[in-house]
Amino acid sequence: MDKGFVRRLIVALYTIIIIFVICVGFAYSNQESARFAENFLVFEDNWTRDGMELTFPFEIEGQFVMENPLPQVYGDQFLIIKCYYEDVQVYIDGKQVFQSFDNYLFGVASDVGKKEIHVLMKPEYSGKNIQLVINLQKSLYGAEVYGIFISTRSGFAVYTIKNQWLQITFAIILMFTGILESMIGIHFILRKSLILRRLSFEALVFAGFFSILSSVWLICQTRLLYIIFGNQSGFAILEIIVFLLMPLAFFELIRAVNFRVSFFDNLVDGILGLLILILFFACLAGACDWGQIIVVGHFIDLIVVLFGAYYSYSSIKEEKRRSERRLIAVGNLIFLAVCLISLAMYINSIDSNYNVFIVFGLIVYISTQVGIIYRRIGLKVEEEAELVQVKEFAYTDELTRLTNRRYFYDEVTAMEEKELLRDTTIVFIDVNRLKYYNDNMGHDAGDELLIGTADCLRQAFSDCSTSVISRIGGDEFIVMLLTSESDLNKRIDLFKTRAANWKGKFIDGLTASVGVASIRDYPDASIEDLCKYADDNMFIEKKKYYAESGFERRNG
Repeated sequence: MDKGFVRRLIVALYTIIIIFVICVGFAYSNQESARFAENFLVFEDNWTRDGMELTFPFEIEGQFVMENPLPQVYGDQFLIIKCYYEDVQVYIDGKQVFQSFDNYLFGVASDVGKKEIHVLMKPEYSGKNIQLVINLQKSLYGAEVYGIFISTRSGFAVYTIKNQWLQITFAIILMFTGILESMIGIHFILRKSLILRRLSFEALVFAGFFSILSSVWLICQTRLLYIIFGNQSGFAILEIIVFLLMPLAFFELIRAVNFRVSFFDNLVDGILGLLILILFFACLAGACDWGQIIVVGHFIDLIVVLFGAYYSYSSIKEEKRRSERRLIAVGNLIFLAVCLISLAMYINSIDSNYNVFIVFGLIVYISTQVGIIYRRIGLKVEEEAELVQVKEFAYTDELTRLTNRRYFYDEVTAMEEKELLRDTTIVFIDVNRLKYYNDNMGHDAGDELLIGTADCLRQAFSDCSTSVISRIGGDEFIVMLLTSESDLNKRIDLFKTRAANWKGKFIDGLTASVGVASIRDYPDASIEDLCKYADDNMFIEKKKYYAESGFERRNG
């Protein structure tokens, strides 16, 4: 047996034993519960309403009065009532000691953040009768009071950390992994990559953004930030904003994973982003309340989940590798089951840890997507680092610094492994009059013409994340990208405009003949077929150019 394996096995077993002993030690230690006795009290017994004793959580509509004799209290303690309320008054032996006020943001009143009532206690309140007059907010699943405590602020913070440790742990993990994924994705996007790999790294970036947003949402849900820092409306609004941004980041993730870059997908993406922006400014202007847009947020969630289901179904149907199909299917089924459980938990009790289950489901889903991403990327990060310099020389045209013929056909090979999308497009470009400039003004002028053409192509096409721009030989350039017909026409017009206005040391202005072919026009074509069709269309435009310009083609 391999001695190295035996050593690793012994170390693993030793570590497990140590951890087990520590856990048992904590479980059977003689330490008392860390609720700080006099500083923390669950104050849910003996509350009455109209003479009837209440049991928490209890559900009720509108305004009501509940009362109870106070125990011994101290000057640094608060009475904490957990409920979604519109307004509240507190009376001690009939004397009003507390009244809630509206929260304001930029002068606009809002009910957002009214999730807990914190009433400062005084020693002279001990043993006296306390009355709470509460008007609860209306809720789809019923308004309820789900907890009452007496505690110091620090004691309640410790209680919250202990009670919601799982959410806080998830939040920390998601923040760390989200930042790491985003940094890795952005790093490799900035380097030369094939279209499929570039989209995969974009998916990794959006997975990171989604993890960061989920982390912020979870930590806001715990109310820990409000307990520590105050400003309940500020953190409540932050929670709502990240809740609206989460489905948008999730939609970008599933689009990138499934290579959805069609006009329709872009349109849906734009509509969702615009809707969120309109809601944000409407709340700032006071046209609607922050709490009301949560309903719209759930509608956006539903749309994104439906699109995710459709994309996943399409990917399972189209994916050639069985192992990848199974990975997608298992991740989706677990995610769906967890979402249904979370919804049932939320309907049953608003104070349940439903959000932990949601995030767990999202972690499972994102993990499957990230697994797919890494499989598609192909090479390990270490291998990428070792090969980057070699690839730089092997894939770069020395004169124009564009990618070369070898790079382009590697890209073609990668694209042919997937079913071609409707927006897959080839643009063939042939520079006009290169021979004339070489023969009459020297090869420096000819080189300048090629460099100028490359610069104009970059200006027109490089901002498209799916574009590959290559010089494939002599005066011939090619662009492959995924884009709509209208966007393509704008880019070609921009190229021709920049070319006409281009100025160099020897040449002012340049022209090139352009041919286009897309799956939209040739549904059954391969990439090789599209290249041939684009070349043919370019040749037609070149003949037209020489016929209209009067230049002799044999002389350039």
